[in-house]
Amino acid sequence: MKRVYWLIIFSLVIHNAIAEQTITISTSEWPPYISEKSPNYGYICQIVEEAFGKMNIKVNFVFYPWARAYEEARHGNVNATSYWYKDPKHEKDFYLSEAVSRENVVFFRLKSDKPVTWKGLSDFDGLTIGITRSYTYTQELWRYAKQHSDSISIVNTDMQNFKMLLLERIDLTPIQETVGWHYLQSSFAKEQVNRVEVMRPPLSVRTGHLLFPKSDKNSKKLVQQFNIGLKQLIDSGRVDELKEALILGRYSN
Repeated sequence: MKRVYWLIIFSLVIHNAIAEQTITISTSEWPPYISEKSPNYGYICQIVEEAFGKMNIKVNFVFYPWARAYEEARHGNVNATSYWYKDPKHEKDFYLSEAVSRENVVFFRLKSDKPVTWKGLSDFDGLTIGITRSYTYTQELWRYAKQHSDSISIVNTDMQNFKMLLLERIDLTPIQETVGWHYLQSSFAKEQVNRVEVMRPPLSVRTGHLLFPKSDKNSKKLVQQFNIGLKQLIDSGRVDELKEALILGRYSN
């Protein structure tokens, strides 16, 4: 009986240890997708939290500037960072999860009589482009920025770029479309928002992923667990429910 008793106690301890496992994920402000001020820290954070929840893993989100969030994960100080567009540069130091979301990155500009469409980055020769430090964007845009450094403005946040756009200090800025309109509509007067338009086609259509540091021996298991939980959310229709909530403004301040 004693042996059975201790086996039961041991099983309960193991079960509770698994149920209470907590991981830390670094991230930054990107409302309404990610924000300390949004319900459940935003649309993406809720997906991440619920996907890990399927695997009995709790998530603690820590907010830093984007560059630091990335470095904290790269050095293994946190278990993962959320979330980043797929890019070969990440693969040296990280394992990438399955895609959490799919996004259009577009150029915002002030309304103009000039065509709202563009064919190549050379169409922007002579214009000033505002870009945000540490963002992925595309390799083509970063090459263009290097070749045209005199006409590139690099700042720390998208909000700074929108302020500079409305002050006519830059001519256009690339950002994920939903996030861009959120920043504009939540932070600027309506008459200022009405001055802005989106250019077509998108600069890129990107998928967003969690990055798990290769320096952490537990990362392979964590990325597998996350992918399983994410698939369960997708298959159950839960991700569609959360996307609807995003569209209806649940995560907007």
